[in-house]
Amino acid sequence: MELQTVISYLMSSMYQHESTKYPSKSKPIENALSILVADDNRQMRHSISDLLEAYNIDCTLVEDGQQVLERLKTQHFDLILLDIKMPKVSGLQVMSKIHNHYPDIKTIILSGEASFENSRIAFRMGAIDFLNKPYNPSELIGLIQQISNDQFLKTQKSEPIFETVTHSSIDKTLMELESIIHNEDLTFANEIINSSPAIAFLWKNSNHWPVQFVSDNVVNLLGYTANDFMTNKVHYTDLVHPEDLNQMLREVVTDTTTMAFRHAPYRLITKSGSIVWVDDSSSIVRDEHANITHYQGIIIDVTQHELAKKKMFKKHESLQHTAHHDALTGLPNRLLLLDRMQQAINKSLREKKSFALLYLDLNKFKPINDTLGHAAGDNVLTIVAKRLKQTIRSVDTVARIGGDEFIVLMESVSDINDINLIARKLNQSLNKTMRWEHHDLNVSCSMGISLFPEDGTTPDELINNADAAMYQSKLDHSNHYKFYQHT
Repeated sequence: MELQTVISYLMSSMYQHESTKYPSKSKPIENALSILVADDNRQMRHSISDLLEAYNIDCTLVEDGQQVLERLKTQHFDLILLDIKMPKVSGLQVMSKIHNHYPDIKTIILSGEASFENSRIAFRMGAIDFLNKPYNPSELIGLIQQISNDQFLKTQKSEPIFETVTHSSIDKTLMELESIIHNEDLTFANEIINSSPAIAFLWKNSNHWPVQFVSDNVVNLLGYTANDFMTNKVHYTDLVHPEDLNQMLREVVTDTTTMAFRHAPYRLITKSGSIVWVDDSSSIVRDEHANITHYQGIIIDVTQHELAKKKMFKKHESLQHTAHHDALTGLPNRLLLLDRMQQAINKSLREKKSFALLYLDLNKFKPINDTLGHAAGDNVLTIVAKRLKQTIRSVDTVARIGGDEFIVLMESVSDINDINLIARKLNQSLNKTMRWEHHDLNVSCSMGISLFPEDGTTPDELINNADAAMYQSKLDHSNHYKFYQHT
């Protein structure tokens, strides 16, 4: 019976990682779960509902996080499909509540807010997976099928592996595993474990986690044999990537009421020096005095999944940068400028300080474009952007908002003389001759300045008033910058 328990434990854990085996749409999911779908987009909610209905799965639909929390007070759910950005209560706030008060409920995030930080927080709070919208229906159904099968294994009365196993029976099972696996009469068990992607470990609770048992298939992943570990030729913690070791050790559970835990994926260094990512699901073994004597667990190679996830995050960051920056100069664009202006407004209200907005429009730029071509014009804009960045303070922002127009956001201004000083420096910087092929190019700028809160309390008001002041400056060629004047 103990051998079956061990094999069931390994197989059920392995099943969580069989993410490529999805059911066909014509095949209903057995052992259907009680599912709650939370999304503020009505079309998305009903799209998910239609998909689940095709597999004979009923679900409850709600449109915000507050409704999720209200439902949980009166109704049990096995799984919640959760959006992050919702009104009233966000998905991450819901995750926090579930993590603290409903730990048995599984969650899958379905969101267009797939930032690295959101993903990291969701996984830390126990999310099964993070699917970016538009989601892949097969991937979602595959995850639900896995959770359903896992739930079925947990509820089997004949083998209540996860629900009612005592600490003493786990201790006994783990000790017997070591002897069973070497028993010539039960080599079939060895074949089952070693033909699986799951590697079974038994670590002693002491420095470097000495390995007292490891399945032979460890050599396929790490290059070291089981004997290398069990004779202390190699220590497990020495293989953990130095950047991941402290985090992995911090995650080891020491609470005497806890029986099992799961590490965030971490990296191991193989015998050949290559890096593999592993998922580590472990349980604690205690003696009769509740002292931790061993850790037992399985590790599974999740390298491809982790690399794909990192590639997705990197692509997302690249897209985010493209969406918020000017393609030619690399400066923040209008969208990012508006966001930083709103932050500056909020900060100024808290700290009771002012800030300034300097609107710059280049003079003599159009003739350069018309006579020498757009390549020359692009070169001028690139040089202007570089000079502006070199002139302003590190806490300030310079943005290109279109054509030959730039805006400088000066934060935390306490003295009008500081603004005058920067305005003069900007003019001096741009007045220097530029070189394009065999041509000397000269540009200058007309500048208008608005102040918060005197000249506006919203980003649009401040930009419009700085623009109006810039226009007045352009009409007065003897003065290259003007402050906004109320009429």
